[in-house]
Amino acid sequence: MSFVIGITGQTGAGKGTAAKILAKNNMAYIDCDLVARDVVEVGSKTLDKLCDAFSNSILNADGTLNRPELAKTAFSSPQSVRLLNSITHPAIIDKINEMINEMDKNGEKYIVLDAPTLIESGAAGICDVIITVVADEDVRLSRIMERDNIDCDAAQRRMSAQPKPDFYIENSDYTVYNNGDIESLTEQISRIYDDILRNYIT
Repeated sequence: MSFVIGITGQTGAGKGTAAKILAKNNMAYIDCDLVARDVVEVGSKTLDKLCDAFSNSILNADGTLNRPELAKTAFSSPQSVRLLNSITHPAIIDKINEMINEMDKNGEKYIVLDAPTLIESGAAGICDVIITVVADEDVRLSRIMERDNIDCDAAQRRMSAQPKPDFYIENSDYTVYNNGDIESLTEQISRIYDDILRNYIT
């Protein structure tokens, strides 16, 4: 069976960049953000459930999901976040398992699973090793605003909807601190990769 390395962390911490650096070591790569998009395509059961929960106001005129509108609604309260997760997480996990099984059949030995809600969703159980990427709050805030082209209040709502860094660290095998440049991040990932090879992969 393929060896699965999960990478997670709070929004803006840089886990996606870390996952891609790790995947360069001849590893297959699953981007759970893309999986999350796939499971809410027009006609999907998951999209229907989201509409039932949050109304059709989360749809664009062509019937596709209006992600900014869903985010505005779903991140408005902890209860709404839990409702969103209860709908999307099971569908995402099912799709991830399907992809891993297919990759395993194709002979992939190592898979990097880039998942923002790896631990909260229960997808951690799929992984052999978990890496958390963390960064200071002000660094994350700046990155989110630039990445998603949103204002400070919207970025802070997204940040406050997630657990604190300790939650991720305590549930992981390794922690990467990503407040610096790409060279520092690459060096940390390289050390962790070497340690995984020594301690987990024979």
